[in-house]
Amino acid sequence: MNPNDTHAKALVPATAALSHPGLIRIVSDLDDNGPLERHLLSRTLTGLSRWQRRQASAVGRALGLLQASTDEGIPTLVLTPAGEALAEVYDTAARWARTHHHPSDVSDFVTRVQATLALLGSAQPLPGHAPELDYDSLDEPRTALTSWIRDHGATLAAQLTGASRDEMELAA
Repeated sequence: MNPNDTHAKALVPATAALSHPGLIRIVSDLDDNGPLERHLLSRTLTGLSRWQRRQASAVGRALGLLQASTDEGIPTLVLTPAGEALAEVYDTAARWARTHHHPSDVSDFVTRVQATLALLGSAQPLPGHAPELDYDSLDEPRTALTSWIRDHGATLAAQLTGASRDEMELAA
């Protein structure tokens, strides 16, 4: 078996779990703007249903990315160190996608992150993706993701193999 195949197979569950659009948005927003009052989630994550916001928050907490806190008695959400590191992975993925015009020239941040994670989770170029795309150039986002998994992936692995797997599948 090709070692690259094994590597790609190991990334598949991680990329699927981390590609939830609500999760990408909440992690990125908290990284950009700091703690968020929980009652402001609907204003911040516009375009997501109440259920999607709750799922994103629940998945983020289950994966150890988000933590409930209080700021002067007001319930807030904050990023954990794992969440802060994941925000860097998301930024790296989006930057790579923007540089390579993937999946298109006018994609938004979430779409760019999802498309890059999809590429990282696939062993070969995905059908429908540009054949001229330089898959070798994925080294920077791949390194960022594998480093994050190495440093913070224990909770992710436990969630994907534990009782909350059904919740993760619903969220994805």
